[in-house]
Amino acid sequence: MEYRENQGWLIDAMQSATKVLSASQFFAWAQGPLQALLPHEIMICAIAEGPGQELRLRYFTATRYFKSEHFESACNPRNGLIMQVINHWKNTRKPCLVPVPFDEPSYDPEWESMLNRLELRNMASHGQISHQGDLNAWFGFFRVPEMDHQTAYYLELLLPCITATYARVLSNEVGDSVQARAMTNLLSRREMQVLELVRDGCSNQVIAERLGISVMTVKNHVQNIRVKLKVRTRGQAVAEGLRLVIIRPKQDNC
Repeated sequence: MEYRENQGWLIDAMQSATKVLSASQFFAWAQGPLQALLPHEIMICAIAEGPGQELRLRYFTATRYFKSEHFESACNPRNGLIMQVINHWKNTRKPCLVPVPFDEPSYDPEWESMLNRLELRNMASHGQISHQGDLNAWFGFFRVPEMDHQTAYYLELLLPCITATYARVLSNEVGDSVQARAMTNLLSRREMQVLELVRDGCSNQVIAERLGISVMTVKNHVQNIRVKLKVRTRGQAVAEGLRLVIIRPKQDNC
């Protein structure tokens, strides 16, 4: 019965992972379907942006006790706990559980006190290598209620899914950032000024006076803005400009 129940949780976790596209969705997934198999309060993710590249570190927490200063200390490249654990994994390439609930390769006994000092309490972690043999990703789960053989088993089983899901999140974030920069460059500086004044409810006459240009020039700018943003009206242009973060919400009235 327990095997079938866990099998259902495993299928649910892997199926729901395919819908994760953003960091907020990743956190909700980790705190939702993934919790049934790998319960935790804090998760630290490390992934390489390319072959031979350094790991990019990030954390997700469901507890108010773990703060950014704890994370920075844990990830100190010289003597931080995370770097020590990752180097340990490179030698063993096995799930690392601290404190160890069963006989496994030894680790630095100082880790347990470091985990407590950093508000992490305990740790279940594992890594993944790339086709080139480099460390591709590493994930640490902290404040785990109970750790046993099953914890290590699910770490090995789920790591490819966790890695692929988190990599997709990072890829989407890069894509969104590139798109936002592209959209910002879509309009000329003058067209952005005109759109901001349209957003503020200014008429063509007022815009012309504010910018020291003719009303006809204002009309031409508005027309160009509508064409570039692929909209029909001034109001739609403002809405699209706000959506694409080309302009910010209205501040003052004319």
